[in-house]
Amino acid sequence: MKLPSLTLLPLALLLSLPARADLPAFLEQHCTKCHDADSRKGNLDLAALKPDYANPESFARWVKVHDRIASGEMPPKKEKRPEANTVASVTTGLAKTLIEVDRVRLNEKGSTGMRRMTRVEYENTVRDLFGMPGLALQSLLPADGTAHGFDKNSDALEVSHVNIAKYVEAADHALDLAIATRPKAPASQKVRLSLLDRGGSGAYLSMQGDVITLRDRKADPLYPPASAHRHLDQGSHERIGSFETDSSVGVFRREDESVNYYFRGHTTIYPGRYRVRTSLWSYQWDKGQVLPSRGTEAGRLAVVQLTSDGRGGQHPNYTLGYFDAPSLQPTEHELEVWLNHNELMGFDVSSLAPVANYSRKDRAMGFTGPGISVDWMEVEGPLHDVWPPRAHQLLFGDLPIEEFTPKDHLEVRPPTRRNWEKTWLRVSKNQPDPVAGLWTVRSDDPMVDARRLLAAFLPKAFRKTVDEGSLNAYLGIVAARIKAGECFETAMREAYRTALCSPAFLYHAEPEPKLGRSALACRLSYFLWNSAPDDELTSAQLEDPKVLRAQTERLLRDARSQRFVEDFLGQWLKLRLIAANDPDKKLYPEFSPYLQDSMVAETHAYFRELIEKNLDATHLVQSRFAMVNQKLATHYGIAGVTGSKIRRVDLPPESPRGGFLTQAAILKVTANGTTTSPVVRGAFVLDRLLGQPPEPPPNVPAVEPDVRGTTTIREQLAQHRNNATCASCHAKIDPPGFALESFDVIGGQRDRYRVVTDSNGDPAPRGSIDPFIGISFKLGPKVDPTGETTSGQTFANIHDMQRLLASKPEILLRGLAQNLLVYSTGREVSFADRPALQSILEKTAPDNGVRTLIHEIIQSPLFQTR
Repeated sequence: MKLPSLTLLPLALLLSLPARADLPAFLEQHCTKCHDADSRKGNLDLAALKPDYANPESFARWVKVHDRIASGEMPPKKEKRPEANTVASVTTGLAKTLIEVDRVRLNEKGSTGMRRMTRVEYENTVRDLFGMPGLALQSLLPADGTAHGFDKNSDALEVSHVNIAKYVEAADHALDLAIATRPKAPASQKVRLSLLDRGGSGAYLSMQGDVITLRDRKADPLYPPASAHRHLDQGSHERIGSFETDSSVGVFRREDESVNYYFRGHTTIYPGRYRVRTSLWSYQWDKGQVLPSRGTEAGRLAVVQLTSDGRGGQHPNYTLGYFDAPSLQPTEHELEVWLNHNELMGFDVSSLAPVANYSRKDRAMGFTGPGISVDWMEVEGPLHDVWPPRAHQLLFGDLPIEEFTPKDHLEVRPPTRRNWEKTWLRVSKNQPDPVAGLWTVRSDDPMVDARRLLAAFLPKAFRKTVDEGSLNAYLGIVAARIKAGECFETAMREAYRTALCSPAFLYHAEPEPKLGRSALACRLSYFLWNSAPDDELTSAQLEDPKVLRAQTERLLRDARSQRFVEDFLGQWLKLRLIAANDPDKKLYPEFSPYLQDSMVAETHAYFRELIEKNLDATHLVQSRFAMVNQKLATHYGIAGVTGSKIRRVDLPPESPRGGFLTQAAILKVTANGTTTSPVVRGAFVLDRLLGQPPEPPPNVPAVEPDVRGTTTIREQLAQHRNNATCASCHAKIDPPGFALESFDVIGGQRDRYRVVTDSNGDPAPRGSIDPFIGISFKLGPKVDPTGETTSGQTFANIHDMQRLLASKPEILLRGLAQNLLVYSTGREVSFADRPALQSILEKTAPDNGVRTLIHEIIQSPLFQTR
């Protein structure tokens, strides 16, 4: 626990703190044998530890002493146990002293420091402010730091000149999109696209046999599949129009480092909302014959962000979703998306194994296997239900947009414009809709209009009332720019940009120790929406507990609460690190991006289910249901699940799944891509699920697993634990880690380790691995998931460990509560907060439900004070 110096505490208080006569005697009798200057077990010398509570390091050590005595960890079980009333007397007295010291510190310093928005919060806030749900700003801002496991703590949110420069850039980008620069909306265009459109890789791949054309669920006779005989060159086919047909496009080869499937026929010109439709189906290809497929396949739709002129391949992209492709049944999918300038749609046959027909002698005509057909894609937009758009109306109200004629404004500089029409358009079917002339808002009384507009905008942006002095400061910016010869739009834009980069916008305003209505509304909305409060929340009488509870329910039911689910889990369970490493392709050839995305979707959906059904804390580690799709169900060995949609599925009695503990996403982020470590996974369980982070001793090297498979990690740890400095910590860390050795790097269940050595190991069965995936790994040593906890309880497998952890729901609930408090308040839970935390847990206790816990946290003084 990191604490600021307490040397400035009132001397009288420090001198008055109770010095319990029974504490030194207790330590001498039960503790100093192992924790004196000579032994120093756990790096703790109680003989040298003085009751100097004003010293932060000393304070932290006394907290550790208190916790270990209170938990029964000290004295150890092999020593004579003190009487329960003696332990209670010692810990109660020590806790009282520590709480009093900590409260004085908090009263002088404040609990939550001044903190700015994270870049996630910034992007969401600007999106919601302007009503532009897909506005991309995160990538423009520097990454945030972390403290106490989250990026919302003031210790992690520094501001440098780099941050300020990037805020200016982000504000300019947002204003470029928000301000209407034409009298009418750009014409909405509907274009029909094909993977064979000019400029994409589909046409080339069709000549190699990795793509075919289909018509009426048969090979297209006008463009037969590639075989031993080569097609004409691509240019010749383009000149005779071979690719300009309405044929369906069948795809066999999955996207990889050299292959991508982009719908080049539509490159976004004007940012905004677009309607996207496509038709997909699957089939079994048998050397020229189209047969029913093995089942429902899944295709991935993505938004591709073109860089430079669009050449070079493998542009950044993000997944919109996975969509079903049933056997021989064309199925239409429709969604509304926000597309930014220079973005287009991408596709991948996600559920298929990697194949490469170009290397076969007979190419497509020599291949038998599954494929996915894309009949067409349709993109329509930009879609506007009102013009000027709401973002513009927020900035300029109902002022008219008129043509700016320089000769009529000789002393006024015209506004600058971003050329949206300049994009990679050489092969696109959608075309720009330019407007003649230069158009801008007109004001007949600039300063009157400026006051009216700013008086409406600033309170929304700053999330609080704005006094006359602040309003006048921004009016001064407008007046100065108009005096300098700028037009009204440019002058107002300068004021808006200044506001979007100001501390009033960037920082969470919590001026009073007890949060007022405005500050409480902000804390609640940034907890559950990661964004600013809406008008209803801002005006609600949140000081009334019933109103606060009703508003909490409303926010949880709103779609924006998914931001909380994803951001909280991304940090609490480290899902942000899901792609930090790629599993070894030889050891885990079945791994794919589709599997990884399904892992994350499971964890998101599972936590949402805990909230929606108000399930108790034992579900963190044990459950009789899982949230899976077909891909994940196959990976888990669960039968009867079809399709790409994540849904709740009851588990068979023998399944170890259910609960975060055995979800593939958690198992992947706690592995390194090649091997697993009981230490890493055990430490994760203690820290993230139980709220008991271990403290590794200094200058002790980590255990490096033997990737050759000759020595198990457990055998190596046995030697490591012979070090007395390491033994006490590993006694707590290793047990859950040992139980989790039943799962490999990608969360698959195992009873033997995979190895790649030629000399050791037995042939590996294929199991659920796709038959088109080659297997080169072998089975090495057996997994030993057994062990014993520090309390002497033994376990034989992961089922036993789940039961042991679930038998103490109060510990699981406390761990979750601590993480939710750190996330929602932006500060760590201090020792002085423990009574309030205990009150939250007691009020949650009737059902121990996750939704109840969220409510009780929000109703608590810890949430409602700075």
